[in-house]
Amino acid sequence: MTRTLNAPRALVWKAWTEPEHIVRWWGPRNYTTKIIKQDVRVGGEWRYQQETPEGDAYVFIGKFLEVVEPEKLVNTFGVEGMFEDKTLVETHTFEERDGKTFYRSISRFDTIEERDGMVASGMEGGARESMDKLEELLADLQQA
Repeated sequence: MTRTLNAPRALVWKAWTEPEHIVRWWGPRNYTTKIIKQDVRVGGEWRYQQETPEGDAYVFIGKFLEVVEPEKLVNTFGVEGMFEDKTLVETHTFEERDGKTFYRSISRFDTIEERDGMVASGMEGGARESMDKLEELLADLQQA
């Protein structure tokens, strides 16, 4: 996934790593997100809980494998009860381009079947919606 974000890289990094910002953009619009843990350092863990309007809860988990502020984050990704036994590794890069930020995310799966299962789960659409919300948040933060 790639996206050019209309904000400087330092601000995008803050929105991506600070809990008070993450809760405003991470996940579909009709879900609420709680940050249970966010330890942005190599070996640090992250844990977010999302709740649907119907009250179902999903807990997303991972560890940070590489942290290069403000240009790169590499983390594992899992969902308790669904993908926690898989080794999905996400690489997020943030490149400054004329006052904007070019964002790229690459997800590495062990098998094509695992990749297809993640796509079938609807997470790809949720990721796009999250990026739309991130752009809205960045615009708000630049207005303040």
